[in-house]
Amino acid sequence: MTRNSGFWLAIWVGLAASTAPASAAAQMQAEPQAKAQDQIDPDPNLPVEEEAAPGDDISLGEIPVVQMVELTADSAQRSIEAYVLLKDKYKDAKLEDFESLQDFVDRDAQGKAFEVDVKAAGFDNVTQWNDTITTVSSAYANIIDDQSADIKLQIEEVQKDAELAQDMKDRIVASLNALIPSENNRKIVQELIDNPAYTEKLKALETEEE
Repeated sequence: MTRNSGFWLAIWVGLAASTAPASAAAQMQAEPQAKAQDQIDPDPNLPVEEEAAPGDDISLGEIPVVQMVELTADSAQRSIEAYVLLKDKYKDAKLEDFESLQDFVDRDAQGKAFEVDVKAAGFDNVTQWNDTITTVSSAYANIIDDQSADIKLQIEEVQKDAELAQDMKDRIVASLNALIPSENNRKIVQELIDNPAYTEKLKALETEEE
């Protein structure tokens, strides 16, 4: 089974921050502390803290904004060519240590070289390239495994949720809608899928899922 990895450089920081497991060293340090804490009887005279309801600690800033663009055949092709190059050339770069691609460019020597490669591919900056390859990847994923119906159902559920603040609803809905490719983008990516020169390169947007 495969899963789409076109967001390789798009919102990896947010995903890493929310889903990355603690290191083995951190887990080893935390376990004895947790066990010791469990052995301490609570003081009956102290007020009992109420557990926060699920979702109460979610802030608007934690909801990623998915940025899509309208593709041209040329921009889609160039973004894939660059992706194949960059994925291999910078596979050892610790991108998760940076807030964004631009932050990587600004703060790391490898980032400067990364920017040179992106501009050599015809993009004005790393953000423009990233938005383009993210759009290609999302459309590709939707074509090979159409999730449009599921996404629309999720949008309906969010809109009906009376407990969500309107600004949070709007942001979630916008991000979900962005995952449904436009007719133009679907057409361009389908043409790439049908083009033998890009069939294998598009598969670079997939990673094996265990």
